[in-house]
Amino acid sequence: LRTFVQRWNTATRKMVLTGVLPPDSLESRFVEFLASDASVIVFTETTSNLHHPDFFPGIDKIIAPVENDILQLKALQPILLLSFGGMVISKKIKAFLRNYRPDAHFHIDEKKAYDTYFCLTHHFKTSPNRFFERVIPELNPVKSPYRERWLGVQQKRRKAHEAYIGSIPFSDLKVYDYLFNAIPDGQQLQSANSATIRYTQLFDLNKTLSVFCNRGTSGIDGSTSTAIGASLAVTQPTTFITGDLSFFYDSNALWNAYIRPDFRIILINNGGGGIFRIIAPNKDTPDFDTYFETTHNLTAEQRCTMHGFSYRQAHDAASLEKALSDFYTESDRPALLEIFTPRTLNDTVLRKYFEFLNND
Repeated sequence: LRTFVQRWNTATRKMVLTGVLPPDSLESRFVEFLASDASVIVFTETTSNLHHPDFFPGIDKIIAPVENDILQLKALQPILLLSFGGMVISKKIKAFLRNYRPDAHFHIDEKKAYDTYFCLTHHFKTSPNRFFERVIPELNPVKSPYRERWLGVQQKRRKAHEAYIGSIPFSDLKVYDYLFNAIPDGQQLQSANSATIRYTQLFDLNKTLSVFCNRGTSGIDGSTSTAIGASLAVTQPTTFITGDLSFFYDSNALWNAYIRPDFRIILINNGGGGIFRIIAPNKDTPDFDTYFETTHNLTAEQRCTMHGFSYRQAHDAASLEKALSDFYTESDRPALLEIFTPRTLNDTVLRKYFEFLNND
C-alpha cells in the first residue's frame, strides 16, 4: 500500500479503468474523489454502470482517432494505472495499454487479478469501496493538465459523433441512435455479445439504465437465455438488444413459461455476422459470405408466433419510428421488434465514423 500511495502522490498522469460493475457499486464520495483530481482520467465502459460528468465513457471514441498518432498516444499514456471491475470489452484500450504500458498497474478485486496489460505491479485483494476507504486519507491531488486536455478531446469527439450520426443513412449505427433515444428511463438493458455491445459502447447512454452484457469466454452463446433469466431477478422492465445470429443461435430461450409481459427484444437483423465485415481483411473473397459472415434470409416472425410474442418489424427510419412509438406501451405479452439493416453498408458506415472522428 505504501508503494501505491507514493506512486499516486507523484504521478502526473493516472488512469483509472473500470470493467463490469453492478449499478451503484462504488460509493458516491469515492466517485467524487476520482473526479476531483486533475491528474486522473477515469475510463468507464457501458457495463461499468459508473457515471460522472468528468468521466470518459466512450473509450473507443477517444483512442481510435489517435491510434496512429504517436505523440497523442504518448500524451495519453498513464504513469500509473488503477483498475477494478470485471471484464473490459474495448479492444482498443487493451491494445493501447499493452503498447504504451504504465510504469505501474494496480488492480483491486476480492479474488483475482489478471495481467491483461502485461505490467501488473500488485493485486489488492479487497473491494473498491474498502480500498478507497483505507487509502484516500493518504492521497493528495496532483497538479496536471492531463484530465483537462482529454476532457477537451472528449467534448470534440461528442460533437463529431452527433454531427456524423445526423448525416448517415439507415444502418446499424443509425439504428442504435434511434434505440437509445427511445428506451424508457429505469430499464434494465441487456446486450448480446459481439457487435451489439461494441456498437453500444459508442454511445453515451441514459444514466438511469442498468446495463449488462452476456460476456463469456467468447462468442454469442446464451445471450437471450441470460437476458430472460436476468429479467426475472429485478423489478424494473428489461430491454434486450441482440443481433440476428446471436438471437437465432439461442432462440430456444423463448420456450419457457416465465417471460414477463413487459420484456422487450430488439433484434437488429443485418442478414449475417456483420461484425466479420468490420474486422475481416478479405470480405470480398468468394467464400466469405458463406463461411465467415454466414449470410441468411431468416426472420423472427414465426418464432414470435410460436412463443406468443407480439411482433413488429422495421426496414427504414419511418417504419422504425412508428414501431418504437408504442413499443413500450403496457401489454399482456412480451414483444419483439425486428429491424432489418443493409448488410453491405453497415461496415462502411462504421469505418467512416472513425475516419470522421479522426478528421475532426
